[in-house]
Amino acid sequence: MFELRRDSHQPLVDQICERVTQLVRHGQLAAGTRVPSIRKLARQVGASPFTVVDAYDRLVARGVLESRAGRGFFVTRRRLSAPLVDVEALGDPGTDALALARLCMANSADIVAAGSGFLPENWLLEAASSALLTRLARSRRAQPWLPCPAQGLPELREQIAARLVQHGIAAGAANIVTTYGASQAFDLLARILLAPGDAVLVEDPGYFVLFEQLRAHHVRLIAVPRHANGPDLEALEAACRAHRPRAFFMQTLVHNPTGYSADPAHCHRILSLAEQYGFAVVEDDVYGDLYEGPAVRLAQIDGLRHAVYVGSYTKLIGPSLRVGYVAADAALISQLVERKVLSVLSGSTLLECFVSEVLDGGRYKRHVEQTRARLARMRRDARAALESAGIVFDAVPGEGMFLWGRVPDAAPVDELVRRARDHSILLARGSLFSPDRGCAQWLRFNVAHSNSPPLVQFLREALRAA
Repeated sequence: MFELRRDSHQPLVDQICERVTQLVRHGQLAAGTRVPSIRKLARQVGASPFTVVDAYDRLVARGVLESRAGRGFFVTRRRLSAPLVDVEALGDPGTDALALARLCMANSADIVAAGSGFLPENWLLEAASSALLTRLARSRRAQPWLPCPAQGLPELREQIAARLVQHGIAAGAANIVTTYGASQAFDLLARILLAPGDAVLVEDPGYFVLFEQLRAHHVRLIAVPRHANGPDLEALEAACRAHRPRAFFMQTLVHNPTGYSADPAHCHRILSLAEQYGFAVVEDDVYGDLYEGPAVRLAQIDGLRHAVYVGSYTKLIGPSLRVGYVAADAALISQLVERKVLSVLSGSTLLECFVSEVLDGGRYKRHVEQTRARLARMRRDARAALESAGIVFDAVPGEGMFLWGRVPDAAPVDELVRRARDHSILLARGSLFSPDRGCAQWLRFNVAHSNSPPLVQFLREALRAA
């Protein structure tokens, strides 16, 4: 098929990825062609099977190959490179938060989705295969077309409660209400906890969609700088004294966009301030399952007194499975159920049954472990590739899906993002992740999409020119 250069400084994995991509682009490997098995290619090129596995994983993530269970790897039937047809049909979407959200949801295989918040499609299908629907139809679970209880499917809430207990969070099914993803959870909580004009603490940088949701409720966003070990405690205490906030929205583990996790000392101090100043801490833990090793969560320490815990299965199982949840004390859960009924009546029995089936039998656990390992490998490679292009990263490695990198001061980031879109590359500029529009020279990178040669080449040329 091809030979590897042992005297090259380019790693063998990168050589395999580059060569297969070239063969596909030039038509020498047609769409639908089955590529050699892992063992066969390893023998042909004189590499270890582990090297080929790594290369095939990357090619699947980039959309060059697709994996078919029990049959092997095939050249994807989608085009590898094309203009952003779906996006350009809408005109220039701009570079604001809503534009980025729309672009992330465009679901086009023609985009190098470096700024996306989602995992590659093939990774998600492994956890949520269509065969699950067949099993659902044959099982004794609730009929998926029947109404769903307003608080959520009982069996799913029991499963969530059992998982929370494993995390040291004392919550029963009665302490849980399901939502349409974490986004609805934040909206419902804002409607109950906040009033127009209230001061609300948020992390800087933090989750950009949350900022827009809170602004829609006409509250005052107070930025608290986020560091590798957690929020800046001095700034947090000063904000509490000056503004008497109603709530603090934060991510304890595998923070978006930095990948950092707060240490236990910060968690204890945050809860102490919450008790002293009487505000709720809304703990966003949608990426917490990607944290490696024992973890400390606010809800684990607090016992749901001041902490309100928000989780979701959308990020790791699939974007279309809009199933999240809130764990809180009984009084708040009652209010959440009322608000949920007034907004959407109830959740989807079909979606909640599907998630329940994925959680059952260890399927989700295996998927998370595999995803965590893949991301760790790709995080290392993406960071090295982006550094070679001129992106600067902090020394703290972080975990999970995202890398938070700085662009040299000479490079105008807004122009860089627009030019990237002309090359079918989606970038997420850092100012969107700052409530005060700071972080102007930063970009958020999704590690599963950011070791792409077109991306690295574009950045290298653009930053060198700047």
